Amino acid sequence: MEIESNTKQCRVKGAPSEEDRLSGLPDDVLHSIVGRVPLKQAVRTSALSTRWPCLWLHALAASAVLDFTDREFARGQSLGRIVATVNRCLEAHGAAPLDVFRVALSPFDAFGRDVVRWAAAALGRGAREVGVDLTQHADGRGALELPADLFQAESSLAVLSLGRCSLRDVPPGTAGLAGLTSLSLNQVDVTDDAVRDVVSGCRLLEFLSLESCHLLVSVRVAGERLRGLEIVRCLAMRHLQVAAPVLESVVYHGDVLLIWREDEPSGVEFVGPGGRTDARPELKDAYLTHIGYGVYDEVIHEFAYSGFLDQVAHAKILTLCSVGMLHLEEERLFAEGDVDAPNLEELQLLMDSVSMGDDDVTRFSGFLELVVAPLLERLFIRLPDACGGTAGTGEGADIVLECEIALDHLTFLKVVNFRGTRCELRLLRFVLRRAPVLEQLVLVTPEDVGTPGHHDQGRASACYLRSSKSTCQRSARRGSGRSPVSPCAGRGRTIAGALHTPSTTTMIMHSSTRAN
Repeated sequence: MEIESNTKQCRVKGAPSEEDRLSGLPDDVLHSIVGRVPLKQAVRTSALSTRWPCLWLHALAASAVLDFTDREFARGQSLGRIVATVNRCLEAHGAAPLDVFRVALSPFDAFGRDVVRWAAAALGRGAREVGVDLTQHADGRGALELPADLFQAESSLAVLSLGRCSLRDVPPGTAGLAGLTSLSLNQVDVTDDAVRDVVSGCRLLEFLSLESCHLLVSVRVAGERLRGLEIVRCLAMRHLQVAAPVLESVVYHGDVLLIWREDEPSGVEFVGPGGRTDARPELKDAYLTHIGYGVYDEVIHEFAYSGFLDQVAHAKILTLCSVGMLHLEEERLFAEGDVDAPNLEELQLLMDSVSMGDDDVTRFSGFLELVVAPLLERLFIRLPDACGGTAGTGEGADIVLECEIALDHLTFLKVVNFRGTRCELRLLRFVLRRAPVLEQLVLVTPEDVGTPGHHDQGRASACYLRSSKSTCQRSARRGSGRSPVSPCAGRGRTIAGALHTPSTTTMIMHSSTRAN
């Protein structure tokens, strides 16, 4: 018996071509297979035979996780069909215990009651995690009003994520939220008082995320166990007060806070016992970016950024952006002072200009001169995504600082979106000449660097690197390093994971073509 095979099929020659070998497997094996594929593919198995609809429904009924957030699942289906599928899955699941329930449906239109019923059913079956995302394709529609009794009863709920929902009718101190360890609110019309009351009632809360909650102005958060705080695009916010003694991570993406007013609180404060305003938690990482939020305004931003940065500069991992560097540069015109970062081991900088220019390089060097970080070991720089600038040639003049610096502990440097322009090489040269113990240099070049139009630029970069670090072990390999992501897309965590690339060579260039 011969076996014929190609890339699309594998069958036994001489056997009937219509034979369904997969369906011949035992039910328990098929249940295991169907339970491991995305929901949309599981539903599609219904077309194989009359036996398969029962198989995928049985697999769902045996699963403790119901996740309807896959975009592929919703693509090409009407809202009515999506709702019918969710209803059918919950019905098949019966009263079996449920651990996780997630759903994404937008615009929800006439199906708001269905969404509330799904959430109530999940809570009633003991779900520890519930996620309702109605944010996609909202088109100015209102939020879904959650009823007052949804969280009234005690439950096992520990992780709650709501998108484009309203908590106006949910009373503070409701029993169903008391056990939360993680709360994420996106486009939820909560007020300052509502956030304060909800958080104060969740004594086990460890993570809080507030995204695009535009009613927030002066936020006060207090949590004995709170370890992570994330605030993204809350455009009206002007004041943030945090009383969290074990806080480890802070993510903030939005306009610079600390807009000073005589008649109202302003800025960022970490509050300790007795209302002390000098109690700063031992932060492990802080992500502070303002990309896309206007330019420096002398009237409303006077010393705003330095005050904000001063509150988080003691973190071990710090992520900042070029907008912040601009603010610091403007503030230095009126007052002198360093930014003390005694614990900083890793610095990540996001450059947001259209392309690197001499002003950006000067601002970068001035920033490193201003920040006192004696323990800095790792430096990550994400250059602008857009292409611009001319190819670098020759050594060129080094940047002269008013007060010279030495990066005595810097052992690792990674630059993303490196094209080898004159200004990029100038920036790189500035760091290399001040890093006497540097062990690894990683350059990640974008795909378009490999095109013929960038040939001279790539050659200039290679020449510079050969002359700049003659003792480096040179290695060029094909790769695709990931650029850091903003909290808007990635939900806000530090970009360390996005930039770190394991390597054993001293210098690695990731590119779409191999370097010569």
